[in-house]
Amino acid sequence: MTTGTRRPVAVPWHRALAGTDEARVAAVPVPTAAPSVHRKPADAASAALGAAFGALSEKDRATAALYVLCHDYGTWAARRFVARCHDPARRLRPSDSVGMETSELVRPYLTTAEHRGDCYLLARPPASGAEFTPPVTAARPAAVVLDLIVFPGEDPRDADCLALATTWKASGL
Repeated sequence: MTTGTRRPVAVPWHRALAGTDEARVAAVPVPTAAPSVHRKPADAASAALGAAFGALSEKDRATAALYVLCHDYGTWAARRFVARCHDPARRLRPSDSVGMETSELVRPYLTTAEHRGDCYLLARPPASGAEFTPPVTAARPAAVVLDLIVFPGEDPRDADCLALATTWKASGL
């Protein structure tokens, strides 16, 4: 990079929140568009993604990448699957193994919206404890980050899920 050249800086400019537990959604201390409560985690993820992508212009929406931070959900889903495997009263179904896939939470939205941008499922942010900032550039000036936060219940098969989606747009473009 030459001296005097400014690279665009990513700035969050829209946040969307949805979840499966009304009390937890209400307690989130980040400013968001109208949060919503849903029965299923996939519905919460779809609502948050719809609001986040909806904040982008049609041109940016077409090329915006989706980054899904899925460590919490992946860990919970794997534990849930193991508990189901060890439950003699429960018959495993093919959907049980597919339910572990974080991609199944975002697939309904991506299919319905006919999203054609890239989608990355990230097990952990690059630096432990650091907030993930997506790479936005002049070539790809926008991205959406979906953070899936899981609050396990006493039963390992049950959990509350928050889906916090943040739209990022390159500034200075």
